[in-house]
Amino acid sequence: MGMRLLHLWLRYISLSVLKFNTINIKRARILVKSHVLKSTVPGCVDCNKEENILAWHQFIKPQIIFGVPLEQMDGVGRSHFMVKTLLKLYAKEKYILTVNQQLEDLSFLVSFKVGATSVSVLRSLWQTFWLCENWDSKANVCDQLANSLLELENRFEDFTHKLNDAGWDTQQLNLKVPKEISIDDIEPL
Repeated sequence: MGMRLLHLWLRYISLSVLKFNTINIKRARILVKSHVLKSTVPGCVDCNKEENILAWHQFIKPQIIFGVPLEQMDGVGRSHFMVKTLLKLYAKEKYILTVNQQLEDLSFLVSFKVGATSVSVLRSLWQTFWLCENWDSKANVCDQLANSLLELENRFEDFTHKLNDAGWDTQQLNLKVPKEISIDDIEPL
């Protein structure tokens, strides 16, 4: 047991010294949060220092669940109107994002369309962080989703430029699209 702990500790020390310029899910969260809050992007060294390599991304706030089937999203399965609204809102995106407000903390559910890429995952992360920072529990959910998509459209290009300027390899995103793609790319109803 002691040898295993020593091995894990030494592995942690060696990994924490490495500096990566590729974007994985944990680094993407740090980069997106910084851009949403401050319109800045940390460089590779600062982001790598902030990255907690021991934390599982499933337990980091805000909670984001990728690959949720559309019919299992909060309120969607019961409402034909909501499905139509979401398909129309997300017509230009390769994902659909909804918000589960029933928990103490907000959680975000993302369903991917056929053809989704790592950039789709990054875009959904950016939208999630913007929603988390600007969420109004008394406002209409669809209106807030629409506003967040407008912000995404207006600010995502700036985000990618700042990533490149800060030395990040935006051609090699390590953001995996779940294999359980549940939405064929169809026209809104």
